[in-house]
Amino acid sequence: MSDKADVEHPLTPTREDQATSDESFSVISESAVADKPADSDESEWKNVSSDNSDDDQAKRATSHPLQQSSAIDVSAYSNDTWSQQQESSLLDAEGLPNAQDGDSGATTPVKEREIELDSDTSHIKGFANAGDIDGIADLEVEGQLPEWLNGEHYTIGPGTYDIRYTRKIEIDGLLQSATATFSFGHWFDGLPLANRFDFNGKRNAITYRSRLTCRRLVEKIRDHHGYAPPHPAGLFKTDSNQTMLVKFLKSAPKANKPDAEPCAARILAGIPGVDGRLFAQNYANHIQELDPFDLKPTRVLCWNEVNPAFKGYSSCPNGQYDPQTGEYINFTMEIGYQSTAYNFFSISDRNPKGSIIASVTAPTGYVHSFSLTPKYIVLVVFPLLTNTGAVKFAWNESIMDSFSFYPSEPTLFYVISRDKGQHLVTYRADACFAFHHVNAYEDGHDNINVDILCYKDATIAHQLTTENMRNPSEMKPSRLAPSELRRFVLSNIEDESLSYLTNNSILPTASGVASRVSSMWSYLRGTNATTDVENSTAQPSAAAAGWYATLPVASSGQLVQSSMELPQVNPLYRMHRHKYVYGVGFSEESDGKIWDSIIKTDIETHKVTAAWHQENCYPSEAVFIGRPSASADEELQEDDGVLVSIVLDSARATSFLLVLDASNLQVLAKAYLGVLVPLSFGRGSYRLRT
Repeated sequence: MSDKADVEHPLTPTREDQATSDESFSVISESAVADKPADSDESEWKNVSSDNSDDDQAKRATSHPLQQSSAIDVSAYSNDTWSQQQESSLLDAEGLPNAQDGDSGATTPVKEREIELDSDTSHIKGFANAGDIDGIADLEVEGQLPEWLNGEHYTIGPGTYDIRYTRKIEIDGLLQSATATFSFGHWFDGLPLANRFDFNGKRNAITYRSRLTCRRLVEKIRDHHGYAPPHPAGLFKTDSNQTMLVKFLKSAPKANKPDAEPCAARILAGIPGVDGRLFAQNYANHIQELDPFDLKPTRVLCWNEVNPAFKGYSSCPNGQYDPQTGEYINFTMEIGYQSTAYNFFSISDRNPKGSIIASVTAPTGYVHSFSLTPKYIVLVVFPLLTNTGAVKFAWNESIMDSFSFYPSEPTLFYVISRDKGQHLVTYRADACFAFHHVNAYEDGHDNINVDILCYKDATIAHQLTTENMRNPSEMKPSRLAPSELRRFVLSNIEDESLSYLTNNSILPTASGVASRVSSMWSYLRGTNATTDVENSTAQPSAAAAGWYATLPVASSGQLVQSSMELPQVNPLYRMHRHKYVYGVGFSEESDGKIWDSIIKTDIETHKVTAAWHQENCYPSEAVFIGRPSASADEELQEDDGVLVSIVLDSARATSFLLVLDASNLQVLAKAYLGVLVPLSFGRGSYRLRT
């Protein structure tokens, strides 16, 4: 976070400062504030009020003396002319993207321009502010789309990192207006940019539009000179630039405006049981509904508004969908002082109110995803746990400021029966960390195989800060922490369940109680934690003595050695045995600062079987879209489909949409967007039309 003036003294601007007005102080002598005592607290002069009405905001936009001329017009945003258009403007009579030859009053073709290549070919451009597109753009497609590829593809990621605002400083006893910048401190914290692509394989056409979905929040940040979320898990790692006084001044929680809650972790083309067609989610428990055509935010709700039983102010952004039952399954977290209740719930079109499946009491950990099989839910709690007894987290501090990695603690696997609605057994493994589960399935012999993209510790979470991404030479360690695809085997579920229930029905021994108390005391003091991202080492814990010594051990083995992230499998193979895993990886030429290739791995041969890489280009998530079967009798191959990714072309200072053949990662089509879309760690989705 940066909160500093752009020049050293506003009364002596340089020629360069005079030529660039938005990079200099705006010096104003105001008699109304000139008598402010020199020793008074500047925080008393900051606006830390809560939400204002739309009328107040509109009035302030024109009359507030600190308002920048470039401020976003909120009223114009709420009265977007596009919202008055009919849905048919995007579709033709066949329900396909309305991309026609010749001139069109609603769209403007985007032509690839011959431009001089930029000398800076690093990924740094992918971590800057972006604009959105007003209207629909026809993209010029190089290559040929598959004829079956007809539908919508949605992505989401950071679009705004830096917000300029005006503040007061004292110079020679007078208050002057100065420009400063509030910056989000982590890749996961940038305010979202939503993107929509419409594919028309028959016409070999792609249309594109995008929208920044938190414009009202931008105005609030300008007013308050920072951002203090009104709930936990609102920031991953960002200095809010707010005082503790803000926490005490907060009144009862108010319903956020649709465009005032950042939801950039995942975008879904529908949630069963919830009215709407497009939703974005964050690390808290918020669901933001977007208009599927113009991407305008229309409402925001919490899971406890869907069903009061879904209690908790934190949730998982990566819920799971079971296509066999039509259920969407996720959990909310009721966070306590020493533990948390993970409330797993199910919601579907048949049961739109939803119901609780089971609640599990476990350590308060950072859980980015979980696994689902036809019979079980597998919750994995890595030893990235809350420090200070979750007090900082409850007080809305950033996630990475509220959690610490404890290498001496185990990774815990909680197995929940979907049919019985109860926690059956807990397994343990050595300390590790992960963002993403890849897949899980039952092998028919009372075992569960859980594939996870693992890291040795939580170093990667600290490395992905905005500062490191913008200044890669300063990142420590100098390369991103390597991951490995591991398979954990939870053996003999039924037998271990009986043993687990028996052991937990007996009171712990005195030594067991002492072990638990000692472990908790060390945990609260933070003596077992490590925050040294350069020298931290995770010590094996699965075989160590402690309160968890009686838990069964989850065996594990490496499936693929090559480091990768944002894993994908064919959706038809989720909850079933699979062979291929896709993701972003590192090329041979990579400096290891950011992923620069797309890879296909075969977990049976333990090898990378195909890769795509283009010099000076950096992909975001590559979403697998499977080819629909032509008939009920047709058997499709697991890799029969395409991968779709937004790629940053740093040399051209723009982005393009890439479509790859999933079987060999050969380029099928490419379409330059004419704008630069920042790199994203968010997860996208699609909806095919038949």
